[in-house]
This record gives sequence, structure tokens and C-alpha cells, in this order.
Amino acid sequence: MTGAPPFEFSPQKLVYGGEALGYHEGRTVLVPRALPGERLEVEELRVAKGVVHARPLRVLAAAPERTEPPCPYFGRCGGCHYQHLAVDLQPAVKREILRETLRRIGKLTWEAEIPVHQAQPWSYRNQAQLKVGAQPDGGVALGFFEAESHRLFPVDACLILSPRLNAVLAELRRPEILPRLAGVHEIELLADDRDEQVMITLRGSFESHEFHESREIHVLAEDLLARLPGATSVAVENIERGGELKVYGQPLLIYRVSSGRVGDFGYRVSPGSFFQASRFLIPQLVSAATYNDTNERGLALDLYAGVGLLSLPLARSFEEVVAVESNRTSAADLAANARAQGVANLRAVNQSVSDFLRRFARGAPDLVVPDLVVLDPPRAGVEARALKLLAALRPRHVTYVSCHPPTLARDLRYLTAHGYRLAAVELFDSFAQTFHIEALARLVRSDLVGNCRLEIDD
Repeated sequence: MTGAPPFEFSPQKLVYGGEALGYHEGRTVLVPRALPGERLEVEELRVAKGVVHARPLRVLAAAPERTEPPCPYFGRCGGCHYQHLAVDLQPAVKREILRETLRRIGKLTWEAEIPVHQAQPWSYRNQAQLKVGAQPDGGVALGFFEAESHRLFPVDACLILSPRLNAVLAELRRPEILPRLAGVHEIELLADDRDEQVMITLRGSFESHEFHESREIHVLAEDLLARLPGATSVAVENIERGGELKVYGQPLLIYRVSSGRVGDFGYRVSPGSFFQASRFLIPQLVSAATYNDTNERGLALDLYAGVGLLSLPLARSFEEVVAVESNRTSAADLAANARAQGVANLRAVNQSVSDFLRRFARGAPDLVVPDLVVLDPPRAGVEARALKLLAALRPRHVTYVSCHPPTLARDLRYLTAHGYRLAAVELFDSFAQTFHIEALARLVRSDLVGNCRLEIDD
């Protein structure tokens, strides 16, 4: 806190990041847990790049959209941002935030419809990263980080976690287990599609004993397998040894995805591999991302392919699919998933996207122009070098799946300035109660706009 006196504040709009934006005495102010049109008493916390970050002290006049948060931790735990906003209004707010982000960062005015895919707004997370830390009394705490901090906030249960993950959380908090987690920094949980089986990864510093032969770690892992409901594997990752991994129980989890448009697939997911964290909208996302209503069925590239969530369905629509994934574990799962599903026309490449595109472009003059490139990058978006190589490759269509609208807008700005036309935008409200937005953008090469259909089948 800066010591400045509290002041009255009336925000004008919600912005990406979960805060409400307004102005006070000529300065931009951002306040969490506030809604447009309200009057609040707020307190300045800090000033960064000319923007005042403040916290709400009292709501003086509430907006009609305000609702009572059902979670007792809301406002302290940093996991949720919109529980004070009526749940049926959250998708429309996110849609406007997405439009504004495209306009402000991407310089793209998208006035057409943005279809919103919704699902159950509670109990949807099939994945969680629980934080572990020491308490002042020497005990061990388990929970999530506080809002805008790295202070651990203990929780008994989380309303957006699946029932199975909450059951595991409850067991981990038992006095027979919790003290034994000292040395663990993070516990990652992944439940399968039926919310029955759970893969557990313990990450921590275990330098005080021989990692592979530690009786203490071995007994803890075996006890967790026996005690935690649905636990099928426990992986222990030693960050003091460069992420050295030892797995107890089953070495992988099978996650099944059924989509009417693309069929049914089972995906092997190993500890260290990436998989979607919201369980209810995965089939809709797969269906939309692999959608192809053109006559072009030759080559598709799936870049940032993970374990093949999109690659395998693409292989049913294209003669050839090349799936590129830089993470060694995910790439191994990707190749194994293709073999297990009998997908012979899919080639898995363990390489960075930039390196792959550079090598792929060297195939000229016999270079095959991809009919479709699917991008599903991490939050940082597509690296600049890869974007440049992609635009030079001139694929006919590009589908971009994003978990971070600012980098999506940045990358779309580049692509639309280098020969592409934005054809469609969709929003997946996969993370209700939070500011997070999953978006999908379809682009078509500008010289093909008059020869292709741009309508989107909802």
C-alpha cells in the first residue's frame, strides 16, 4: 500500500485480467471484484506504468448484476475472479472483452457474431496445481496462491474442481498425509474423462536424500496410491535434478474424447505432458478446431500438437497430417497415440515449431503448400520467427486456438498484415468464474476469399 487515502471509484468496464477499469483524477485505475456502474470505496496498492492498482474496501452502490459469491475463499484465493458477477452474464462480458482485445492489440474490428460455447460453470476442472508450503507454526499448508501474490492460501475444497479432484484434495489434507508433504512444492492432479482415475505428480526438492532409493519418497508414493481415491499413478519430479522423474503405479492415464463430428479417441497422457484442463467443452473444442468444409484434403500441419488431441481427428479428414511438438514427453505420447489408434497418415515430429517450419520450407521448389495449419500455442503465443516462416509458407487456411487473447490478437495482427483474412471467431467459456478465455480464430489466405465458404457451422 502507498499510504494514499481511500477514494471513491466508479469503474466503466471489465477488462482482460479480471479487473474493472475506470478513472480517478485523470489516472487510470484497476480494481478487482468490482463491476461497471458501481460506486466503491477503494484503496491504492501500487502504481505501475502510470496505472493505479487498488483494492475494494466497500461497495457503496452495487450494480444489479452483482451476486453473492458462493465460495468462502473468493477475494483471497487467486483462482477465481468473477464469482461476484451473475454466472449467466459472464459469457457476454468475455465476448466483449475478446472483441476489445482484438481491436486494441490486433487492430482488428470484428463486428460479426462470436459464437459462445458454454458448459456447466462449476466442478469443471479436470486438472489442478496445488501449492504446498510451510506455515508459520512449522506445519504444512496446501492450497492455491492468493490473488496477485505468491503467498499460499490454504483451501479445504474448490468449487470449480471436479468431484474426484476435491476428494483427493480432502485426503491430502488429512493429518496422516499433510505433514509428510514437506519438501514438495506443487502437486499436479489430472483426472480422466469419467472423473474416476487420477494421475498425481509431486514436484519438489529432494536433494537431502538419494532420489531413486529414498525410502521416504517410496513409502509416501505407495501410500498415496493406496489412500487417494482413484489414484492410479504417482510421479515424483525432483527439480533439484533437472526434473528427474520416477513413476509409481501406472505410467500413464487414458483420456477419452467423444465428438459426433470427428469420432471417438483415447489419448495416452504421461506425467509431464500437456492436456486440456477443463473437461466439459473438450469435444466441442476438438470439433471446432478440426472443422473443414472445403474440398482441400491434402496436407494439414498441427503445430504445438501436445499429445495429439487435434492431430488424430485431423488425420480422418486429410491425406497427411504432420504433428509438431517440442516437449519430449508429449511428443512420445503423440506418436504412441497415433500407433494405438491405427492412424498411419500421421507423422509426429519432436521439434520446436520454428525449427520445423525452417526445415519444412527448405523443401522448395517441391514444397507442398499445406491446406490447413492448426496452431495451439501456450500463453506466450507463436514466436515471432515461427510466424514469419508460417506466413511465407502461405498455407491455404489457418486455425488458431488460443488460451490468451492478448497474444492471439498480436499474432492475428501479423497474419492479417501478411496475406490472411480473418474469417471467424469463436469463444469457449471453458473457465467460468475466472477471467480466462479460450478462443478460436479461422483465417483464410486472402487470394482464396472469393473461392471459399466462410460461414461457420455451430
